[in-house]
Amino acid sequence: MRFRILGALEIFDGTDWRGISAAKPRALLAALLVRRDGPVPTDRLGAELWGEREPRAAANLIQQYVLRLRRELGDREGRLLVTRPPGYQVVPDGEDDLDAAVFARLGASGRAALAAGEPERAAGLLAEALALWRGPALADVPAGPVVEAEAARLDEQRLDVLQARVEADLACGRHRALVPELRQSVREHPLREGLWEQLMLSLYGSGRQAEALDAYREVHRLLAAELSVEPSAPLRALHRRMLRGDPGLAAPGPGPRPPERAARAGRGPGPPRQLPAAVSGFTGRRAELRLLDGPSDGAEPGAGPAVRVITGTAGAGKTALALHWAHRAARDFPDGQLYVNLRGFDSTAGPVPPGEAVRGFLEALSVPPERIPDPLEARAALLRTETAGRRLLFVLDNATDAAQVRPLLPGGAGCAVVVTGRGRLAGLAVTDGARLIRLDVLPREEAHELLVARLGADRIAAEPEAAAELIELCARLPLALAVTAARAVGRPGFALSAVAAELRDTRGRLDVLDTGEGASSVRTVFSWSYLRLDARTARVFRLLGLYPGRDAAAPAVAALAGLTVQEAAAALTGLAHVHLIDEHRPGRYSFHDLLRVYAAGLAAAEESPAERTAALHRLFDHFLHTAHLAGRRLVPVRRALPLPPPVPGSAPRHPEDYGEAMAWFEAERAVLLAVTDAAGPAGFDGHAWQLPLVMGDFLHLSGRWHDWAATQRTAIAAARRQDDPAGTALCHCESGRAAIRLGRHEEARDALSRALELQRGLNDLPGQTHTLRTLAWLYEQQGDYRATLRRLEQVLELERAAGNLAGWGGALNNIGWCHSHLGDHEKALVCCHEALRLHREAGASVGEAYTWETLGFTRRAMGEYTEALDCYRRCREEFHRLGNRYGEADALRNLGELLRTVGDLAGAREAWRDSLVLLGGLDHPDADAVRALLGAAD
Repeated sequence: MRFRILGALEIFDGTDWRGISAAKPRALLAALLVRRDGPVPTDRLGAELWGEREPRAAANLIQQYVLRLRRELGDREGRLLVTRPPGYQVVPDGEDDLDAAVFARLGASGRAALAAGEPERAAGLLAEALALWRGPALADVPAGPVVEAEAARLDEQRLDVLQARVEADLACGRHRALVPELRQSVREHPLREGLWEQLMLSLYGSGRQAEALDAYREVHRLLAAELSVEPSAPLRALHRRMLRGDPGLAAPGPGPRPPERAARAGRGPGPPRQLPAAVSGFTGRRAELRLLDGPSDGAEPGAGPAVRVITGTAGAGKTALALHWAHRAARDFPDGQLYVNLRGFDSTAGPVPPGEAVRGFLEALSVPPERIPDPLEARAALLRTETAGRRLLFVLDNATDAAQVRPLLPGGAGCAVVVTGRGRLAGLAVTDGARLIRLDVLPREEAHELLVARLGADRIAAEPEAAAELIELCARLPLALAVTAARAVGRPGFALSAVAAELRDTRGRLDVLDTGEGASSVRTVFSWSYLRLDARTARVFRLLGLYPGRDAAAPAVAALAGLTVQEAAAALTGLAHVHLIDEHRPGRYSFHDLLRVYAAGLAAAEESPAERTAALHRLFDHFLHTAHLAGRRLVPVRRALPLPPPVPGSAPRHPEDYGEAMAWFEAERAVLLAVTDAAGPAGFDGHAWQLPLVMGDFLHLSGRWHDWAATQRTAIAAARRQDDPAGTALCHCESGRAAIRLGRHEEARDALSRALELQRGLNDLPGQTHTLRTLAWLYEQQGDYRATLRRLEQVLELERAAGNLAGWGGALNNIGWCHSHLGDHEKALVCCHEALRLHREAGASVGEAYTWETLGFTRRAMGEYTEALDCYRRCREEFHRLGNRYGEADALRNLGELLRTVGDLAGAREAWRDSLVLLGGLDHPDADAVRALLGAAD
C-alpha cells in the first residue's frame, strides 16, 4: 500500500491509484499520514475533523471512519492503520510508501549533488522530485489545523526544490529553456525574490540583457507597491553587475535540454479518443493548415499549451478544418484527444457552461464523478492538474467568447488547443498567446478542388462552365458547396447545369448567397434543402428548433411532433440524408448550432404559439412520464409521484426491467438535465420540479451526485413558483438526500428539517415517513446508529398506522440493520424475519432482497458464516431476478468478502469479478472499491 499527498490524497492498492470518496475519512487519513511518526490522539483528530463544532459522539465517529478506511485499504486486521492509545497511527510499509517522503529524499540528494559540484546529476534528481507533484499538497482534504500546516510546509518545500533545480539547470547552461518556466513562476509567486533573481540570470544568459533589466524594474515596482521596501541586497547586487556587463554572469555554455517528464501512472483504462470523424474528401486550406502546424504567437516555446483559434464567417468550414488538422496531428498527442461542441450560438439550448465542459473532460480523463468539485475555478484547476505533464489535444468547437474558453485550457506545455468560433476570441491572442486564423471564402482553385473531390474529375471536366457557375452561386463558401455537391451526388442523372439552374431559380425566393457575417449566407443553403422536404419531414425539422437537448432519439422526436415512432424515425433519416441533421451515434441525431438557429426561426415563423406550446408539452410529458416509470423500475418501493395523465401524443416509454430503465436514463441523461433547465422558462414549472424528483434515484445510483444536487435546486425554485408546499417539501427532501451523498451533512439536515416542517403543516403522513427515513440515513452516514434507530422507529409507527406492508417491512429491515451495528444481533434477526414475512405478503421482492442482505451482515457478525453465505446468495439471486444490477453487484461484493473470510479466495475473486462487470456496465463509482479488493486478493 502506497500513498500520495502531493496533490489530491490517493492510495495505490497494487493495481491503480484511487481517492478516498468520503470527506471525513479522507481528512482522518491525511492527518495520520502527516503525523505518522507516532500515534495521533483521538482528541487531536476530533479537532482536526470538526474544529470547534466537534460532536459529542466524535470518538465513536472516528472509530467508524477508521473501520471504513481499513476496508478501503484492505487492512481488516489493522496492521497498517493501527489502534495505538491514545489514538491511531499509520505504520509505514517502507521508506517509499509516501510520495512526500520520496520527495524529501530526492530533494536532499539533489541539493547534496549540487553542493558537490555535480549540477547535471542534481538537476535530474530535483526534477524527479518535482515530478511527484500533481497539484497543491493535500488539495482535496478539508483543511484542519494539522493538514493546513503540513500543506503549507510542503508547498514551501516544493518552491525550495524548484529554486534548487533551476540553480542546477543554470549551472548546466540551460538559460534559454528556463525563461518560460520562470516567467510563470514569478507570476504565481511574485514576492519570492529568489525566483526573480533566477529569471534575471536566465534572461541575461540568453543574450536578453534589456529584458533582464526590465524584470528588475518590474520586481522593484512590485515590492514598493506591495510592501514599501527595496529589493534585497543580492537582487540589487545582481542588477549592478548586469549594468556593468560583468563577464562572470555569462552562461557556461548550452547544455542538453532536460527530458520531458514522463506521464504519470494510474490514469485509467486508456487515453480518450473523442474526435468526431473528419470530413470525407477534405481539400484546400493549405495556407491555414501551415498556420495550424506552426507555433502559437506571443508565447515562449514550452510556456503553456499551444492555442490556435479559427474564426470566420458562418459556413466557412471552421469545424471541418479543425477536425481535419486534429486527425492529422493526433499521433503527436499520445495521451489522447478531447472534443466538445460549446454551442456558442445556440439560441435555444444556449452555450455549454464552461463548468459542464470541464466536467466532461475530467470524466473522459477517468476522474470519478464524485471527485469533481462544484465551483468552476476548482474544476478548472483540477483540469490543469490532470493535464500537466501530458500530451493532449483539445478541440473546442463553436465557442462564444474567450471567457467561455479560458477555464477549458489545459495545464501542460505539451498540450495543444484548437478553438473555433465566429468572434470575440481575439482576447486569447493577448492573454494566452493564441494564433488567430481567419477563414474567408475559398480561393477559386480550392473551391474547384472541393467539387472535384465530391463529384469526381470526369463529371467536373464534362461541364466546366456549370461547375464554375456553381462555385460562384455558392459564393465559394465551403458549407454551401458541400451541400450543393451532396445534392448533385444524390441525383447522378442530372446535369450540373440543371443543378446550377435550380439554385439560380431559388434566388428570387430565398436569401442571396453571400459572404456576410452571421447566418445569412448559410441560411440560403439550408432553405434550399429545407424547401424540398415533404411536409411531415419539414415540420419535424422546424420543431427540432424547439428541442432543448443536444441530441435526440426517435421516441422523443415522435412526442415533439405528435407522430408515431416509426414516422419520426423516417423523418430523421430523411433529414440526415440531406445533411440538415447528423446521426452522430446510431439512432441519435444532433444539430450544428447554426442549423438549430435556422430551424428555430422556421418554427417561430410557421408554427403558431399554441402549436409550439403543445409540442413542448408533449415532449416534456414524454420525458417526465418515461422517467417516472423508469425510476420505479430502479426502486420499486419508492412512493409513486401523483402526476397528471400524459397529454395525447406524448407516448411515454415503458421500460420492462431495471436494465432497460438504467439504459434509457444513461442515453437521455444530458437531455433530461437540459429539459429540467428549459421547462421553467418555457412556462412548465410543474415539469421543472417533478422531473428532478423522478430521475433522482438514477442520479443517485449512477454516482452523478453533483447533477442530483443541482437539479433539486431548480426543482425547489419551480415548486415555490407554483406555490405547491407539498411539492416543495418533496424537493427539499430530495435535496437533502443528494447532500447526504455528497457528504454535506449540515446542508442535508437543514433541507430535511424544512421538508418535515412543511409536511407536518400539511399533515402529509406519507411525506413525513419518507423524510424521516432520509433523516435516518443521514444519521447512519454519520455513524450515529442510536439516532438512526430513533428516526426509524417513528417511520415504523407511521407505516404500521398506514397499513403499508412494504414500507412496514422496509422499516423493520432498517431497524434490524441498526440493531446489528449496535451489537444486538438477536433483536436484528427478529426484526428481519418479520420484515421478510411482510415483504412476501406485500409482494415486495426488492424489500425481500434488501432484508436478505441485512440477515447476511448479521449472521456474519455472529460468526455464523454458513448461514451468512446462504443469505448473501439469496440476496444476489433476488436482485438478479429483479434485474437490479446495482443490488446484485453489491450482494456479490459482500459475498466475496465473506468468502475471503472463510478462506475461499478463488470464490471471492469470482464474486468480485462478477460484481465489477455489473458496476462497470453502470459506470458506477463503487467499481473502484471492488477493483481494489481484487487487486489486494491478487
